[in-house]
Amino acid sequence: MALHHKRSNGEGSLFWDDSRERWVVQLTVPDGTRKKRTAKTRREANRLLTEMLNDLEVNGGVFDQKSRFADLSSLWREKVLTAKAMAPKTRHVKTWALDRLDDELSTVKLVDLNVDRIEKALGAMAAEGLGKGSLIKVRSVMNQVCAFGERRDLLRKNPVPVVELPAGLAKPNEGRALTIDQARALLAESASNRLNGLLATMLMLGLRPGEAAALHWSDIDLDGQKLHVRQNLRKVDGGFEITDELKTAKSRRSLTMPHPLVEALHRHREVQDSERETAGEAWDLGWPDLAFTSLVGTPLDPSNVRREFKELTNSAGLGDWSPNELRHSCVSILSSLGVSLEEIADVMGHDGTRMTSTVYRHINTPSIGAAAGPMEDAFGRT
Repeated sequence: MALHHKRSNGEGSLFWDDSRERWVVQLTVPDGTRKKRTAKTRREANRLLTEMLNDLEVNGGVFDQKSRFADLSSLWREKVLTAKAMAPKTRHVKTWALDRLDDELSTVKLVDLNVDRIEKALGAMAAEGLGKGSLIKVRSVMNQVCAFGERRDLLRKNPVPVVELPAGLAKPNEGRALTIDQARALLAESASNRLNGLLATMLMLGLRPGEAAALHWSDIDLDGQKLHVRQNLRKVDGGFEITDELKTAKSRRSLTMPHPLVEALHRHREVQDSERETAGEAWDLGWPDLAFTSLVGTPLDPSNVRREFKELTNSAGLGDWSPNELRHSCVSILSSLGVSLEEIADVMGHDGTRMTSTVYRHINTPSIGAAAGPMEDAFGRT
């Protein structure tokens, strides 16, 4: 005979089972599954029930010795991928990588999730045609999921840091960077071009194209020599959208501008004022205070910027280049001038190798000045 000591809904139940001569702890989790554990004494049963209730609150109560990777990935998808602030493109890439991991590992028990099993999954993806760059993204997401599981005591240890990619993979295309002399030639060639201020901003401070295109004059303190990165511009449904969703938490940053950039932006503002006057009623009032605009006040179309930038690099004798390569050029130039990698990471707004929980910086935080002096040395100060 089983003597039940029922609790209210959501608290589980605890009872003595004569047939087993043991206490039984029972809890129904959100997916309708009943979890049961047994104990010799009531004290031990109470302890088990407390553990199960804590697990229900923190992890949905789905984890035990039979738990599989699908349970962990589902929890990470809910607690991190869906809930955390991140750029839409970043969320899309992580979702794609997690879907691929689920395809290969969903049925693997967490107790069996080891280096060999993960490397086997990556090998299967490589056999399907995934390149090295894609596999690096998949491994990165796997590391985030397993680190999350380890922090919550769902995995004994995160095995991913020692996981190797399959051998024989083709190397991803390596990025390029302008040398200081090439960068000087580009700035000289673009001196009379209306994009000069935008290109100088991306080159000297390493802003991403969307970050630079979203700058407002209220973000730029020319007298104080400070620039605040707070928003991102993207194309949506044939139009444009400015959002405060940046790529990472550290992307929200305040930077000290080198004097050559301050001077370039002063000139750019004068040009923009002249363009607004020339456009008259044709000037679009829907984008007030936007720093970099078309001839009629609308946001710059990235495809137009890429085309005009390629024309400038060719006329400067540099060949075909992309605006995205200005950010890499900033990193390489600062590194060649002796700036530490830690300081460069701050200027770039990099998070490093691990997910960070630090809050966005506000505009009154101390500005990051690592780029100012070296860029003044490289490109002059008048």
